[in-house]
Amino acid sequence: DTGILDLMDNLAWRRPLLLKGPKGSGKTLAIEQWCARQGVPLVRQDCSDDVSSKDLIGSYGIEGDNVYFGLGSITTAIETANREGGCVLGLEELNTLPSKSQKLLNSICDFRQSLAVAKIGKVFKVKPGHRIWVVGTMNPNYSGTYGLNEDLRSRWGLVNVGYMSEEKERQLLRNAFSSPINSAQTNVVDRLLQLASASRTGRLGDYALSTRDLADFIPDYEVLGLPKALKLLEGKYEDEDAIKDFQGQCQTLFTVNLQEVKLIDHV
Repeated sequence: DTGILDLMDNLAWRRPLLLKGPKGSGKTLAIEQWCARQGVPLVRQDCSDDVSSKDLIGSYGIEGDNVYFGLGSITTAIETANREGGCVLGLEELNTLPSKSQKLLNSICDFRQSLAVAKIGKVFKVKPGHRIWVVGTMNPNYSGTYGLNEDLRSRWGLVNVGYMSEEKERQLLRNAFSSPINSAQTNVVDRLLQLASASRTGRLGDYALSTRDLADFIPDYEVLGLPKALKLLEGKYEDEDAIKDFQGQCQTLFTVNLQEVKLIDHV
């Protein structure tokens, strides 16, 4: 935990909260952990350019001769809050929602705590004494994203989330090994953190190695060995210059020539 859980404890149930930060920095996991720790239901909506009113509000469906209205993520969260006493609506990568879809969030993100659905003539509203908390995540550096419109931003508390400290990240990676860590593995962890630092300062192109990438590397290293695990990590990079820079860093830090390493040995 990088402190997100304590922050959520302090800000819970007030205004909507948006966690801004790089991929793999624990934003989504923190929301899930907070809800699990508090015993609060979580309704999660993965946002994208394709998310429309039917995903957020709901839509009609047909079953046999019956026509019914299927709930969307917002209306589901409201109904859950009214049934359970409280609910968190988690919106993943909020800034991938186009402006028209962002507008649909306004009334659930302010004092109204409601959503009017004109097509069925009903207003979904959180009951008095019940609560809904909208919590979102976003990575400002993703391509294909939209700016948050001003009226939506005015309703949210925005928090910048960074990577955990190097010491915490080191401990996390040490704990990721399946058995007690030895001196050679300790050295790999230290050099892996140096590699991550180089990527996060822009020296390896536009892809920064996340904590998730590093944690995934450890079991790969245990199964495949160091050269192939590094070769697998190299796959994160697409630009030819970035690949060469990554290979150069691996040569310097690990004395591994990735140009000679193959993940699949062709006959």
